[in-house]
Amino acid sequence: MSWRERIFSKKCAKSPPQIRMEKGKQMNNKNIKASEAPKKFSRVSNIIALVICFIVAAFIWLYVMQTDSPEYEETFTRVPLLIDNVSELSENSKLSVISGWEQSVSVTVKGRRSDIVKYGNTDLIASVDVGNITYMGTYSLDISVELPDELQLVSVAPSTAQVVVDVVDSKSVPVVTELSGVRYGADCELGDPVATPSEITVTGPVSVLGKVHSAVVKLELGEITGSVIVVAPVVLVDKNGDEIVNPYLKKSADSVSVTVPLFTEKTVPLLVNYKYGFYSEENCTVTVEPASVTLKGEHSVLKNIESVLLKTLDEKQITSDRTETVAIPLPEGVVTADGTTSARITVTHIGTSQRTFTVTDFDIAGSGYTPVTTSLDITLRGPDAVLKRLTASSISVSASVEDVVGTGEFRVEAVVKLSPAYAGKVYELGTYYIQVVKK
Repeated sequence: MSWRERIFSKKCAKSPPQIRMEKGKQMNNKNIKASEAPKKFSRVSNIIALVICFIVAAFIWLYVMQTDSPEYEETFTRVPLLIDNVSELSENSKLSVISGWEQSVSVTVKGRRSDIVKYGNTDLIASVDVGNITYMGTYSLDISVELPDELQLVSVAPSTAQVVVDVVDSKSVPVVTELSGVRYGADCELGDPVATPSEITVTGPVSVLGKVHSAVVKLELGEITGSVIVVAPVVLVDKNGDEIVNPYLKKSADSVSVTVPLFTEKTVPLLVNYKYGFYSEENCTVTVEPASVTLKGEHSVLKNIESVLLKTLDEKQITSDRTETVAIPLPEGVVTADGTTSARITVTHIGTSQRTFTVTDFDIAGSGYTPVTTSLDITLRGPDAVLKRLTASSISVSASVEDVVGTGEFRVEAVVKLSPAYAGKVYELGTYYIQVVKK
């Protein structure tokens, strides 16, 4: 056999195993792919099965809840406690429930779960009855419970409730302010505190109400430089000043506004003014007693006061020397330090006298009216020497009827004027009128 034949025979001998190996690899790959497919299908099937089981279980649970739910118990807490027949208690015995209104209880019920879940604690009614009480006192009353028809009562805790019954009344007590720790300047004076309101109404059982003496406001202000206003709570106290703490007492106001005034002092003169300016040092002496006063008030008010005007004197109405007493007008919140409330004003004429003149000529402004008055006696005051020279011709009298409406007889005020030589030196005393008529 030649070498070509031997080479060919070797190739032929090796070929079948190689072919078998390649075919084996291909077969193994097919087997791997075939085994992976069932695994993927198995996982999807498991998920679907779980979902179906959950849905079926839910339907079964709902069915049991609606049809075959076994009875079980549940406790409702904080069920409000009602008090029945309060109006009958008040009408029959004049009593009132003082306490017991804000109680609550725990109620345990049983029934089907599907029924119980429909209700809350406000759907259950727990109550006590005070209709048979006839005397004041503290009572322990049995609690009754009303439930929906589907539920049964197991227990209520507590089983009784305490109710206080008494006669209720009201009375007014004064508000008293107690100050402590207040500091202020040496030139200042602390005034009496003023509470607003000055009294409050207290309502409660008569057994406790009779002990209430006053309502006290306690203030610790520290250092102050002026009047202060504080809103503070009030406490009820007995006649010994001991605080009364009772939940059944009700106040018309829990706090009040308190004004604590701080006063300073200032001395100012008392003055008078003159309406026409006829008075001077040469013809009149006007004295005021006291001539000055010391005022007491808040600094913010007193700093703007330099004097106090007692009165404006009308010289034409003062026909003779006189003394009159007038009140001292002061701003609100200001008083005199010594309590003085009035002053005396004395008017004394110097070097002047009076003289009366008869005037018969009148100047009437306006048409259609005729004077009824034919003459007027005009009294004048002035220096003696000037009055001696004056005659009636230097006096003119006029009146205006322009504001008079209608017909008949009317009285209009007259205006007295003097000639320029006497004006400012001589003036009329009193007020004069002219009678006029229109037909």
